[in-house]
Amino acid sequence: MFRAVLCLLSIRLLLSGLVWAQKPATKHYSADQWRFSEPSPDHLHPLRRFLRRPPKGFVDLKERIPDIHLQIRYHTPHNFTGAPLLGYGAPGAWMREKAADALAQVQDSLRKQGLSLLVYDAYRPIRGTLAMVAWAKRTQQTHLLKGYIATRSGHNRGHTIDLTICEAKTGKALDMGNAYDTLNETSHTRNARGYALQNRLLLLRVMRSAGFRPYNKEWWHFSFRMPAKARDVPYGCYEPNEKRWRPPKGWEQPGFQMPNAWTPRPCR
Repeated sequence: MFRAVLCLLSIRLLLSGLVWAQKPATKHYSADQWRFSEPSPDHLHPLRRFLRRPPKGFVDLKERIPDIHLQIRYHTPHNFTGAPLLGYGAPGAWMREKAADALAQVQDSLRKQGLSLLVYDAYRPIRGTLAMVAWAKRTQQTHLLKGYIATRSGHNRGHTIDLTICEAKTGKALDMGNAYDTLNETSHTRNARGYALQNRLLLLRVMRSAGFRPYNKEWWHFSFRMPAKARDVPYGCYEPNEKRWRPPKGWEQPGFQMPNAWTPRPCR
């Protein structure tokens, strides 16, 4: 009887090793960046009501993939610049239709494993990219413009996305070894060990299987290359329209501070 019990326990332990690599209740943050508590799911965020409809050729990922998880960091001050980015006046995630269809294939494959995609950033208005560049200049971190912060990005074209994998039921992100947007070599896809490396490689594998190309300096960054024009349509319906926005005066100068919160106005 005792041997039979031991045999059953051994089988259960072997089966448990077949699930994805996830350490229990461990959070990782970059020591040289920011610390924060996880924000509430963005699809429940009250400012979602200020979200524009996506422009022609784009789709709202939450509508195309209803069970996908969103955590739009650039809508909040919980990002490397320490302030919300211009263009993110409402927490949304848009992509080009073809790229969104490919992403839906990835979600389908993860769903079978009890997992989901967790999106940090998708389409990015041009003004958001320029805000990152301005931050790098006023904080004298222009070295980040070589390899980490692009002056023009695939995000502006709507075919590039930043994301990770999470538990489908809880939305808890798998351990990837460091925080999203940690802008140094610890974010290079294969620069990790143990559970973190296994999870990074899982993300790499499922995204590649749907036609996305990785960026080896950022484990979270993938592009579905296709002809597309860069756009500056903001997410917030109360933000200046495309071609009507102008950068804040002096925002590249040391000491300049961006607003730390949104003050939305009624939309037409």
